[in-house]
Amino acid sequence: MTVTGVISVILLVAGLMIVVGSCAGMAVLDDPLDRLHLTTPAAMLGSTGICASVVVREGLSASGLAAIGVAVILIGVNPLAGHAVARAIAIRRGATWSDPQDEATGSPGEEQ
Repeated sequence: MTVTGVISVILLVAGLMIVVGSCAGMAVLDDPLDRLHLTTPAAMLGSTGICASVVVREGLSASGLAAIGVAVILIGVNPLAGHAVARAIAIRRGATWSDPQDEATGSPGEEQ
């Protein structure tokens, strides 16, 4: 096995261990917001390790560039998706948001 093959296997195993660990943690935790915290390592570190493994093994071929694209998309979208899901959970639980400016001056359309 070549040096690049060994590095590729190490990256793949590390990425898979992170994903499996996150999945095991999500199976144990009860609260959806706690589970949401465990999606970040899987999406950011685990998938990046797996994509890096593909890039090391395949180089900058079509497969390697596709793996880089997948990693970039996951790294870019994960924080946005996590925030949207957390906000939806909070709203479902009855949380409300208000602008401090609205509280000081009154909301638009609200008589004072």
